Amino acid sequence: MTRLDRYIFLQLLAPFGFFTLALAGILWLGQTLPLVELIIDNGRSGFIFLEFSALILPNVLSLVLPVSAFIASLYAVNKLFGESEMVVIMSAGLSPMRIARPVFFYGVFVTTVMYIIVIGLTPTANTRLADKIDAIRKDAATSLLREKRFIHPEKGITIFIRDSSKAGEIRGLFLNDQRDADTPVTYSAQEALLLKDDNELRLVMSKGVMQRYDPVENTLNLVEFDSFVFDLTNLLRRSSNRYRAPIEFRVSELLDPQALIASGVKHPVGVLVAELHNKLAQPLLGLALPLLAAALLLTAKYRRSGFAVRIAGTSFLGLFVVTASLMVKSVITGAPAMFWIAYVPAVGSLVYAVSLLVLATTRGRTEKLAGLPA
Repeated sequence: MTRLDRYIFLQLLAPFGFFTLALAGILWLGQTLPLVELIIDNGRSGFIFLEFSALILPNVLSLVLPVSAFIASLYAVNKLFGESEMVVIMSAGLSPMRIARPVFFYGVFVTTVMYIIVIGLTPTANTRLADKIDAIRKDAATSLLREKRFIHPEKGITIFIRDSSKAGEIRGLFLNDQRDADTPVTYSAQEALLLKDDNELRLVMSKGVMQRYDPVENTLNLVEFDSFVFDLTNLLRRSSNRYRAPIEFRVSELLDPQALIASGVKHPVGVLVAELHNKLAQPLLGLALPLLAAALLLTAKYRRSGFAVRIAGTSFLGLFVVTASLMVKSVITGAPAMFWIAYVPAVGSLVYAVSLLVLATTRGRTEKLAGLPA
């Protein structure tokens, strides 16, 4: 790169870093907040929260980087115009195509980073995050011991605990079992103990009352007991298997969706094909969007009042491209043969941007030739 290329490249990197931090912080906060409740309710340490936050970052960055690259390109080029630096550069005889060269290098840099994140980091991070969340939820002994809250560990079962300890000791228990809607049963006990081993989970209640309603006789039967065992083993069986989400698969695995389905994957072919081409097409936005922003400003007629209208139009166009790139995934899911449309938003934007630059460069040369004396 020449000195001019390096200068424009650095002018792009500074706002790119700022907008990436700002947008990633907002999106990261939105994705971590739901996990805070899970961590607190299950009595996990702050270290687990930091680990979850780190595992969320690749997913956040894969969404944020093309948007921040687009905004940074728009900001940097407009700033160069505002400070008259771009006017000096153009006055030196450089064409829009030549001026856009460092923007191209910048877009290649962003795209490379995105491919590393989307193909290399995101599948591993999502798998580890899902495994850890699943492990916490499978820890039934912890998830059931939530004080002063009505919880529903299984459809038809409601549990309320007044006080509990990490050892599984419970004070003041209410349990309503409506799995059999014809004969609902309610248990209340002064004390209880949650016992768990590898294959069994049991709630041992002491000093309690069982209430059973008989709809035929329209009577309520009360039975006092000193000790009663309620079986919750079904909770362990229900959560024993976790199926990988499409985003957890690597590109090398998604290349052969039939093999994945044959190995036991429950997702249809359309979902796997859509995920494959989304992983391959999404990083291209890192090149297409900043080049599109630069091309629309570089080919606009210079005005002292600025480019407010052109910037607004460019912003809406960039928003449309990003929205389209997110929507095509659902189309491919329903029609896998149309996988090629995953590349339309990025490639279409890239072709449009290059066309604008080529036309502006050609027009500029023609005007120079027309101005030469015969």
